[in-house]
Amino acid sequence: KQNSVFLIWFTETTRSLKVTVCLCSPLRWKGDYGGKKQLWFPANYVEEISPTAAEPDRSQATENSPLGDLLRGSVDVSSCQIVVRPEGKGSRQFVFSLVPVASPRTGPVLDIAASSQEELKDWVMKIREVTMTSEAKLEEGKMMERRKKIALELSDLVIYCRPVPFDEDKIGTERACFRDMSSFPETKAEKYVNRIKGKKFLQYNRLQLSRIYPRGQRLDSSNYDPLPMWLCGSQLVALNFQTADKPMQMNQALFMLNGRSGYVLQPSIMRDDTFDPFDRHSLRGVEPITVCIEVLGARHLPKHGRGIVCPLIEIEVCGAEYDNAKQRTDSEADNGLNPTWPRKPFRFTVCNPSFAFLRFVVYEIDMFNDQNFLAQATFPISCLKTGYRSVPLKNSYSEDLELASLLVHMDIVRGRVSALGYHGREGSFEARYQSPLEDFRVSQETLLDHESRRLRRARVSADNRA
Repeated sequence: KQNSVFLIWFTETTRSLKVTVCLCSPLRWKGDYGGKKQLWFPANYVEEISPTAAEPDRSQATENSPLGDLLRGSVDVSSCQIVVRPEGKGSRQFVFSLVPVASPRTGPVLDIAASSQEELKDWVMKIREVTMTSEAKLEEGKMMERRKKIALELSDLVIYCRPVPFDEDKIGTERACFRDMSSFPETKAEKYVNRIKGKKFLQYNRLQLSRIYPRGQRLDSSNYDPLPMWLCGSQLVALNFQTADKPMQMNQALFMLNGRSGYVLQPSIMRDDTFDPFDRHSLRGVEPITVCIEVLGARHLPKHGRGIVCPLIEIEVCGAEYDNAKQRTDSEADNGLNPTWPRKPFRFTVCNPSFAFLRFVVYEIDMFNDQNFLAQATFPISCLKTGYRSVPLKNSYSEDLELASLLVHMDIVRGRVSALGYHGREGSFEARYQSPLEDFRVSQETLLDHESRRLRRARVSADNRA
């Protein structure tokens, strides 16, 4: 591949130099080294740097850039001088350099090559436009700062939250201050919301505020899963509200609590020093529950297209890793108006009910056996009620769907309950009516037995008289 260019390290006895070569054959490399041009290099003296090789941790600039891992560095063009090189450089004819104005001798000089004179002029013009725009905005900001007075009431609010870089070494020490708030892109937050550092990050959030926001590479405005961040105590978890997806539906369900005021008190277990967000054995004083759900029917389900839907209901518990579970009903053929399902209990054991959500998702099975989303309903388990319930359905944006609902029967039992040992909790429909029905059957059988004995005695006495 004569045109394939690779970046390699050429190793000498005392130092390593970086050169650019073209791979001509598996054993021969041709390139430039110092003043020597287009000479051959032995293959055993060069090493190809793989693009998939392990790289160091991404910097803050890489995490916030839309280029992500493709970003290899940045240059402040406003502090550089553009120097066009008419004679070119090396084998490239159209070259210009960005020379730092502050220290042109000691600072790094970036040489940029273009494929034509027109492309070179376009590059130079665009860089100068960006430089002039940034300088104008900077000067405008300074002028506004001098002209306008700062409101003292607004300035006094700074004492409550002071943005500072996150320092892991301060957690749990006297240097940690409740006024300090740190911001994390999701890529950085994921390094702390895990089994290894989750407990320490929760310790940080007990004293200070943390703000999580989506990474810059989410150009489609998709969302990350906010549950691990909430479980580790993050107070401000930012999402893309314009995107209708499961994370936003969970967010809407969480803030249904506390009268939809926008503030929700964290569960008391999260303020326990021994609590580990990823270890269910650290749940002291929290009793697990068993949620038993029967999906009986639905009505007025929305259509996906113009055909008749074949709906199925997916029931999911979302929370800590050890509580996540999912079950579903069978598909009801060609009935979206009033489908019904046979009584079948779906049981979920939830160890941390104060931090768990129950989701009903209605799907349609199309002719290709693919699932299409129709409706959903998401609720915190802590606010569920038992008995026969009508569940209002919502669309993907958590907006009400007119007349669309599910009919379910729900029961909540304290502790773990096996499938064979379930008879309904105390005070539930089954517990209230199952025992009286059995007593009624017993009394009915006793009455029939008594009547049959009375009839037999009557026949015997009639025979004796005869």
